[in-house]
Amino acid sequence: MSLTLRLALFFCLYTNLNAKPLISGNGSISYHNTNKETLPQNIIYRTNHLTGPVPTNDWWSSILWEKFSSNHFPHPFALDYDKQGLRIFYPGSSINAFEKGLAAGMPELTQDLIIATNTKKLFKEARVHDFSDWFVTTHLGDKNNFLRLTYGHGSPFIFVNFKNITPSILFSSNPIIWSKSKNTIGLTTDKGNHYGLFIPKRYKWDELQSKQINAGGPKSGFFSLALLPNNDQSTLKYFGNFAHNHVVNTHINWSFKNSDSSVVTEFKFETKAVCSSTLSNNKTLTALYPHQWRRSKNPTTKYHYQSVRGKMKLMEGNSFKINYDFPGVLPSLPLEVKNLKKELQNILNSKNLAKDTYWAGKALGNLASASSIAEVCNHDSISESIRTKIKSELKDWFSYSELKGDKHFYYDENWSTLTGIPPSYGSAKEINDHHFHYGYFLRAASEIARFEPEWLKEKNWGSIINLIIQDIANTDRQNKHFPFLRNFDPYAGHSWASGHARFADGNNQESSSESMNAWTGLILLGQFTNNTRLRDLGIFLYSSELAAIEEYWFDINKENHPEKIKSPSLAMIWGGKSTYETWFSDAPHCKTGINILPIHGGSLYLGRFPNFVKENYEFSLNNSNGKWAGWPSIMMSYEALYDAENSWKKWNEYGKKMPLDSGNTKANTIHWIENLRRLGQLQKDIKCDYPISATFKSDTGTITHAVYLNGAKSLRVNFSNGASFDALPGKFTIKTVN
Repeated sequence: MSLTLRLALFFCLYTNLNAKPLISGNGSISYHNTNKETLPQNIIYRTNHLTGPVPTNDWWSSILWEKFSSNHFPHPFALDYDKQGLRIFYPGSSINAFEKGLAAGMPELTQDLIIATNTKKLFKEARVHDFSDWFVTTHLGDKNNFLRLTYGHGSPFIFVNFKNITPSILFSSNPIIWSKSKNTIGLTTDKGNHYGLFIPKRYKWDELQSKQINAGGPKSGFFSLALLPNNDQSTLKYFGNFAHNHVVNTHINWSFKNSDSSVVTEFKFETKAVCSSTLSNNKTLTALYPHQWRRSKNPTTKYHYQSVRGKMKLMEGNSFKINYDFPGVLPSLPLEVKNLKKELQNILNSKNLAKDTYWAGKALGNLASASSIAEVCNHDSISESIRTKIKSELKDWFSYSELKGDKHFYYDENWSTLTGIPPSYGSAKEINDHHFHYGYFLRAASEIARFEPEWLKEKNWGSIINLIIQDIANTDRQNKHFPFLRNFDPYAGHSWASGHARFADGNNQESSSESMNAWTGLILLGQFTNNTRLRDLGIFLYSSELAAIEEYWFDINKENHPEKIKSPSLAMIWGGKSTYETWFSDAPHCKTGINILPIHGGSLYLGRFPNFVKENYEFSLNNSNGKWAGWPSIMMSYEALYDAENSWKKWNEYGKKMPLDSGNTKANTIHWIENLRRLGQLQKDIKCDYPISATFKSDTGTITHAVYLNGAKSLRVNFSNGASFDALPGKFTIKTVN
């Protein structure tokens, strides 16, 4: 073999090895689709400029998957690409509320306007050119003749860069032009929505002709379009101050404050002034969602937009901060309950026949809960045996063999994702639900880490666990194998489930509680392996998603859901609508319970507002004719958050006789309800400076603080009500105050 050929083979091998994530400890994954599963399409619609992992499961992901796109919703806009260009609409002025939800989508056959060109030549496709944490830049045309459009969550602007093209704004009907100068136009479309068009001084806007406005001047340059809150001249002028500060990067960072159990989250914008006449010191405008402005001290302006999420308040600046509350999580509820040995033994002896990552994951979640409950109830040998079973199941998933039907994880280099094989619910073909599936694995791994942190060391099984974490919640923007925070949308404040978002209503998420299950797993895993960075990532994701749940799924403040909606909660959040519906059932216990399950030590957030729990529970029960037709353990565990005595009564009357959802067990249900009978309701306003903690108040007024401390040393913990005590290592420490 010649030296040249040997070198060529070496560099080829080196490149291939470094293009794939490697396992540095125990376990193995597949890099080939040996099971012949249906995988995502090969083509990714991106320009050559964009290299490395691309985000799936985002609000704009359909642009990557389709020749143009599906509707996508960087609120306050609704957008969609077609052969003419970018279709633009403001859905906030035409929100449709109905009994089961609300919709504010993109009209199918019309829009406010289209950013296009003045020629009859149509675009062949739209491609993603660049992106940042909540913005995206797309490319229409070829490398020498193009429109590039940049936009993102909250921004009232669409920034356009054009080369060797004459941009044109197209209308279905002639708009009303209420302000016109050489470089600025204020107009109102036939839908009644208001826009500003801004172009630098060496260009001009031509007169409206044949339902279009062309940009005059050089055929390369910039302009901006703004959605205006009204048609006042002063508003147009105000937006003009920011129009030529194009956003070129967005960045989020977070930090956990132990002292008051809160997460400080900062959103930063980087802008580039494309016009020397800008007056706003490189600031931009952004509209804050309710979960943001309600938790931020940054001042907002007098302007606002309506959206499917509620009122969005406009602010100016280069950054803003949000303070999220973190209520604490536990590995399980802390009190011993008698007579659970038989039920725990049944869990240990049960056989998990599930082969896919979702249902096998749910079984692992049951085992994790059972292990902690067994330990709390002094059945140490059962707890240890359950953990042995967890380790065996995890090792099976974490070890690849070429046998047909082998359970393993496969790395898809094209889409930069780790997929559990066998998959389910589109987890392979569409990259759906990875955080739902893998969250159960992480919570199971955290239960092992609680007793055997060595098992999770990098040299043992920690390396492959880290790959699973990186698939759903990678924080390294330079990571060559996984995108940044795949499933989590930092500006929207919650996760998205669909990998492709190819729906008329954009992306969606149904089970917010399964997101919280995943983030609980990260918190506990980080805490029990002394990985503060991982723990704080989990706390950030948990706290942000909690704020979004309480605003958009539950509408705790009763400000975001229109009065026409009958249900206290909604089951499913989309980009362009929110509904009391599920993918799989119209049964009330499913529509409400899908945002409750699974029940575990990180589920206590569901009880932060007991009056809401009562309202939500009773609405669902009444729509079930006063008796649950399914999921009794889930629904009765939920009721226990506000009325554990009545929950216990129902459980003994008929709940324990019914088939359980496979995501729960009798032992978990009995332990949960009996604990809340004795502890009382969660006290959300009492904070602890240690994250694995919770505070309860009984009907008689007794306050109970519960802390689980890992490690070998005691720790002084402090609560905001003045309580302070030494938590003992390796166990729950429980203190009561009458």
